[in-house]
Amino acid sequence: MKRASYLQLLGLMCSVGLLLSGCLIKPARVPTRHFVLAPIPTPEPAPAAAQPLSAEVGFVKMPAYLLRDSIVVRKSATELKYLQDALWAERLDQSFRQTLANNLSSLLASDQTHLSAPERGRVVVRVSVTVERFDVDTQGRGTLIALWRLTLPDSEKSVKSGLARLTRPGPPPLANPQAVATTLSDLTGDLSQKLAQAILESVTTRP
Repeated sequence: MKRASYLQLLGLMCSVGLLLSGCLIKPARVPTRHFVLAPIPTPEPAPAAAQPLSAEVGFVKMPAYLLRDSIVVRKSATELKYLQDALWAERLDQSFRQTLANNLSSLLASDQTHLSAPERGRVVVRVSVTVERFDVDTQGRGTLIALWRLTLPDSEKSVKSGLARLTRPGPPPLANPQAVATTLSDLTGDLSQKLAQAILESVTTRP
């Protein structure tokens, strides 16, 4: 009888010990980091144009998988991984739109790139972008696939459009989420370069 009581007491003490160790010894929590897209470096100032060029960044549409707070890493064509300790500081479509506007302002050597309709009386082009893919894979390769369109300010008439398929190498992101933000910022800059060229061409060829 005494032996059974002793074993019961020993079992109870072991259970309490395991419970306390689980409560008191907790794994260190990795701090959450927040990221945004970065604009391209400001280029050397160009000579002022005869007529200031003004552009408006209209809608930017992204697929639902990019609209979560967590940064995404592509593991395969059909599998995605969301990083729980690396978040976007703002919605990615909003950050992309703002960064695109900042980049175009620098590339067009103008302070006249807007997120809403600017003043009339200037040459105005509206830029719209529909993103199909915008992510980095586990090897660090970034991909941006996007449809873009330029329209006149008060019309839906398209003056120029295209499909951009852009890639960038980069370091593996799983242990370095900063690499994702850097690579995606570079891809946004590459798209901005293409759009700036298209805007200049549309202005020079317009009747």
